[in-house]
Amino acid sequence: MNNVFAALWHREFTIYKRQFTTMSVMPILTGVIFFFMFFLPYKSLLPESDLARVIPALVLDSLILTLLITIYETTARFYWESQRSNGMASLYEMGRFHRQPSFFIAQAIISLIKGFSHLIVVWFVLAFVTEMSFAKINFQASFLFILFGALQIVSLSKIIGLLSRNVESLSKLLYIGLLPIMMLSGLFLVKGAPLDTYSEIAFYLPPYNWMTGLDSAFLQGTIDYGYLLITLIETAFLLWFAATFFHLDGDS
Repeated sequence: MNNVFAALWHREFTIYKRQFTTMSVMPILTGVIFFFMFFLPYKSLLPESDLARVIPALVLDSLILTLLITIYETTARFYWESQRSNGMASLYEMGRFHRQPSFFIAQAIISLIKGFSHLIVVWFVLAFVTEMSFAKINFQASFLFILFGALQIVSLSKIIGLLSRNVESLSKLLYIGLLPIMMLSGLFLVKGAPLDTYSEIAFYLPPYNWMTGLDSAFLQGTIDYGYLLITLIETAFLLWFAATFFHLDGDS
């Protein structure tokens, strides 16, 4: 595990430095741009009292969006490239370890580190811009739901990366399939937002449980243990499913 993690970390860090604009700046800018894309129209449409409730939801969606893009690009693209090249052969020979679990765990840790690093940057930017109050936020519960959600994204990204036949499919699945799911979380569940009329849509989205629990913790300062338990079960199942049934070619 240590050998493969060190090798993968060196690989990711090297690529990160070479492609800093696309791998760092773009995920961060996407979350920030998303915030202002909704914030500026809402500011002209809503009274101050309603806007004060909507801003935290916009911040939350921007954070989730940043986390999703970072983890997806880190994990899905890694598995897609590894599946279709022999470039990982040297990594397989770096020592005695269980190949599939080691690669999965190491790449998951790397994607989480990168994802949360970008998330913290966006958080500080938006907290400074909005001057929002932190009094209602349950940070412990919010962190748990964000972590479980991130682990679910890691699992789904691995599956998508191994199943995609060409690199264009990765972008299509991200921007057509996954991004709308993230963008429909807090915006639809906040009373007073113009999009509240269509809040029923959220009930039919796959990540509904961890997003609803995160909304409660982040927007209302409460922890819903029912959603936390369901999210824990869903996360454990996705991690087990991704680690057990999806492997790189040549893996044993």
